[in-house]
Amino acid sequence: MEDIYEKVRQRLDMFPQGFPKTASGVELEILRRLFTPEEGEIMLALRPAPESASVVAKRLSRDTEEMGKQLYGMSKKGLILRTRTPDGQILYGLAPWIVGIWEWQLNNLDQELARLKERYTEEGMLPERRKTKISGMRTIPVEKEIIGASEIEPYEKVSEILNSHTKFAVSDCICRKEQKLMGKGCDKLMEACMTFGPAADYYIENGLGREITREEARAMILKAEEQGLVHCSSNQKGAKLFMCNCCGCCCGVLQAVNKHNIPAAMTKSNYFAKVDPETCTGCESCVDRCQVNAIQVQDGIARIEKAKCIGCGLCVSTCPTASISLVHKEKDDLPIIFPDPLALVQAIGKEKGKAFPFE
Repeated sequence: MEDIYEKVRQRLDMFPQGFPKTASGVELEILRRLFTPEEGEIMLALRPAPESASVVAKRLSRDTEEMGKQLYGMSKKGLILRTRTPDGQILYGLAPWIVGIWEWQLNNLDQELARLKERYTEEGMLPERRKTKISGMRTIPVEKEIIGASEIEPYEKVSEILNSHTKFAVSDCICRKEQKLMGKGCDKLMEACMTFGPAADYYIENGLGREITREEARAMILKAEEQGLVHCSSNQKGAKLFMCNCCGCCCGVLQAVNKHNIPAAMTKSNYFAKVDPETCTGCESCVDRCQVNAIQVQDGIARIEKAKCIGCGLCVSTCPTASISLVHKEKDDLPIIFPDPLALVQAIGKEKGKAFPFE
């Protein structure tokens, strides 16, 4: 009989983001840490599109009330998605490994799980990431550096993203927590990951984060900018459900860019940084701020490697001589952004030959 955890792995691998098999089987070790065999069987019966407990119970020939308890328990463990309809009905669905199950293990993370995840990233997820040029993540520039630019789109304005929601939560950065447990990382802002709307509800109810106001969210954005953290969110228009504030040493996405030379791991903003050589003093403040190693000082002047620049604006905000500016890209150079989450995931799936949604 095929191992239940291999079946769970195959199910997760149906997502365009992938959950590939490795030679070492480290991914199965992770799944054994997270799922009981019974939870694995239930997970196999779920669909990406959320459904009620009664629908799942009927599919498995189980009691609806008992199935509801089991599904809620699994969602509280961060193994599956839980959401609510406007009238309060609870629905459950499959969640991908990233962004999803892994991020929801924030409270369960220990050194051993961090070690297993790091191994799996190296052996499984990075090779998977190289299969597509489309990134699910997109840089959001420092807004104050582009205020007044008529070209700025709502999806690149932090204020617009925050104003489109009424529910906010903040949680620890799982990337920095993971690296800390491994004896690596940095001392930048730990409580730095924000969720909005239904995602905030999930984080608050699961004890993964605390509720904050929009004003507190704005203050945290400013603190993140002061510490040189890159704002990023999903590569889509419309309401976003989360915003990360990332450092180049811990963030899995920026590590893929810096350490593993996968520039497509992070979609750039519509801007790039440009230096005025007439006023630049070569002070290197921008070098320290850049999270993707795109700036070097040569012959007393900062030089920006345009191919590496992700257009975050962190170098602009602290330049003492105002010698750096964000420049809007030409129309033909603008990075693609998708109309909604489904279109984004389907595009990733198309590159990999995976249909989404699946049954």
